Amino acid sequence: DPKQLQQVFVNLTMNAIQAMPDGGTLTVSTSFEDGWVQVHVQDTGQGMAPAVMKKLFTPFFTTKKRGTGLGLSISYGIVERHGGKIEVRSKVGKGSTFTVKLPAGNGDRSTA
Repeated sequence: DPKQLQQVFVNLTMNAIQAMPDGGTLTVSTSFEDGWVQVHVQDTGQGMAPAVMKKLFTPFFTTKKRGTGLGLSISYGIVERHGGKIEVRSKVGKGSTFTVKLPAGNGDRSTA
């Protein structure tokens, strides 16, 4: 469903922008590897500690003053329903990269 996937990428992009309150660089790139289409959303923001990363996709967990904590959990569910997965790499003070992996073609992940 293109509209649901659009919601995922808008959410990841907005989160990346919000992680850079003093400015920075937002990079969105794509790649293809082993039958997976990958979209990488990378920021040069504040990064996240391992304790925060463990809770990222938990409903109602947020580090924002005005956040609901639903964006990433909803995004995770959308990606899973499309047969994909979300991976996160982050380093405090250096930024974060969210990678959305979706099966290419007919959704057969047997090559992954």
